Amino acid sequence: MNPNSHETPTLKTLRESADLTQPQLSQRMGVGIRIIGDWESGKKIPRFDNAVALARELGVSLKTLAKAFRIDVEGIPDDE
Repeated sequence: MNPNSHETPTLKTLRESADLTQPQLSQRMGVGIRIIGDWESGKKIPRFDNAVALARELGVSLKTLAKAFRIDVEGIPDDE
């Protein structure tokens, strides 16, 4: 993902920026491919432990991941 982009990221764009397919990401995380699809479509959001693993696999901060799920992160400090 272009760090200079002002667009709000989506899980799909973050995954694609990490050069991963849904099946690859699901295998690396140990979750079903349907779960990845549910997260990407906004039907569900991951539990915190899965969110941490997802951020790690995608190479993004939890704050960036939260934005991708349309969670308001205003007032949360950036990582130091």
